[in-house]
Amino acid sequence: MLPNYDQKYDAEALFSPEDALSAQGDGLPEVPPAVMLGYQQELTDAVEQRAETEIDIVRSQRLLQISETVGYVPVHEVGIGAPVTAIITENVIASGAEAVAMVGGSACLQRDIDPGTAILPTATIRDEGVSYHYIPDDEPVTPDGELIDSLAESFSEADFETARGRTWTTSAMYRETVPELEHYSETGVVSLCMETAAIWAVCQYRGVSAATVHEIGDYITPGEWTPETEATRGLPEMLDPAIEGLHRHVTSA
Repeated sequence: MLPNYDQKYDAEALFSPEDALSAQGDGLPEVPPAVMLGYQQELTDAVEQRAETEIDIVRSQRLLQISETVGYVPVHEVGIGAPVTAIITENVIASGAEAVAMVGGSACLQRDIDPGTAILPTATIRDEGVSYHYIPDDEPVTPDGELIDSLAESFSEADFETARGRTWTTSAMYRETVPELEHYSETGVVSLCMETAAIWAVCQYRGVSAATVHEIGDYITPGEWTPETEATRGLPEMLDPAIEGLHRHVTSA
C-alpha cells in the first residue's frame, strides 16, 4: 500500500505550492473563494460565455472568473486524472480557494438512476495513488457535508434529480474489470471517475471544503457498457446550480 515510505505523513515537503507558484510564475495569483474544476469542453464553452475575467495561475493553468465568489479551471486543457487534478487543486488552494468542487462527467454503475441526474458522491473508493500521499489508507477521505447539502439544494431548485452514494476513483480506465464492476454495482456504488479521491484528499489535508458533482456520461455495468446517455440536460445546464451552491457555501460561513 502507498506510500512506500511509511513515515511520510509526519514529514514536511521540500517545497510548497506557494513556493512553486512563486518560482514558476508571477507570484501567487488571487482566485475567488470557490473554485470549480471542469473536465469537458462543453462546460468550458458555457463558462467562457459568461466569465468576467481570466486569471493566470501558472504555466498553462488558467482560471475563468465567473463572479466575485466563484471561478472555474478548465482542467482538461492541462490533462486529466488524479495527479494533474491534485496539482491544480493545490495551486488554487494556495491562491486563496476555500472550497473546490469537481463538476464533470462520470460513468454510472446503477442503471436505475435517470441519465439527467446530478450525482453528489458522499464517499469514495480510493483506487488511485495520489490520495495515499495525503491521507493514510486507514482514514476516510470525505467531502464537506455542508457543501454537499448546499449543492443538493441548488440542484433541486433547478429541477434536477440528485443521487448520493459512494464513487469509485481509479486511474486505470482500461482495467475496470468485470469482477470489480459486479462487486461495486451490487454494493451500491453510484459513479466512477479518475479524480474525486485526489481532490478530496488534497482538500482534507489543506483544511478546505471539497465536493464532486457528477454528470452521467455513460453507464458501465458487468454485462454492458453504454457509452452515451440520452439525457436532455447535461453539464451546461448544471453550471448555474453548481455556481449557486458554491456561492451559498462560501458566503454562509
